[in-house]
Amino acid sequence: MTAYTVAIDDTTAAWRTVDWIVDVVDPLSDSVRLLTVSEFYGEALARSEERLAAAEKRIRTAHGGLAVTHVVTGGPTTDRLVSDAARGDVLVIGGNQVHKFVAAVRGRVAERVVAHAVTPVVVVPEHWERADGPVVVGVDGRSASAALSWAADRAARGRHELALVRAWAVPSAVDAYAAVDLQEDRDLWSKEADLELRAALRAVGAAQPGLHVTGEAVEGQARDVVLRSSRGASLIVVGRRHRTALGGFITGSVGERLMHEGHAPVCIVPEPTHTGGGAESERRPEQLHAEVR
Repeated sequence: MTAYTVAIDDTTAAWRTVDWIVDVVDPLSDSVRLLTVSEFYGEALARSEERLAAAEKRIRTAHGGLAVTHVVTGGPTTDRLVSDAARGDVLVIGGNQVHKFVAAVRGRVAERVVAHAVTPVVVVPEHWERADGPVVVGVDGRSASAALSWAADRAARGRHELALVRAWAVPSAVDAYAAVDLQEDRDLWSKEADLELRAALRAVGAAQPGLHVTGEAVEGQARDVVLRSSRGASLIVVGRRHRTALGGFITGSVGERLMHEGHAPVCIVPEPTHTGGGAESERRPEQLHAEVR
């Protein structure tokens, strides 16, 4: 059972979110809440209501028994989306694929929402190309625990193959002699990636024994490797490291690259909040890192 919150505005990308929901929703157990945030000087309420009603009709036409509601709410768009998303399980938003530097400077809504949301956020690009390929998940010892679990669940629900991708690269160094030393340790970095990948494969196999899972360790920067591996994917899943849109931009966030250049929906899964309760879903990323080592 999944409660989706779907952001709807007047962009092409927003209507792609409706198409995506129609494809993935389970009408027997899921629910959908369509949401439009009206800024103080925003569009007329009647126009927002009309668009939401049209989106609801499209979903109900495909899934007559599905629980669908819609609402127009006020406030700063990012704050309201983050706040309302916490009432459900997954937030779905459209991704307008503008130049990433412009997006970072202007603080595009998708980046800001992804940076602060406490639930997984699925960003459906305006150039989304439907595909029935695998669910691709980036394996990373620092942020992969929640992302790996979420991806495995989605693959099982949709009867998709799950493809694990572990990117690795020899760290760069400014000093020329240091660079030589690091290159000599190349086999160590490769083995480290293989160990993490095998541990992730074992974890998925134990949790989802009937799921078809593949895994590959690939040399290269994670943002490039995952983007290449996502061709033909039905969904891409990555963990979130950064809590600001600008932080992700400066450091070359994988999620940022996928949002701006990918053609498949990408789910960015935040690190779970540690409450001390000991639940499996609330393990810290460093605990996963210790396990996979």
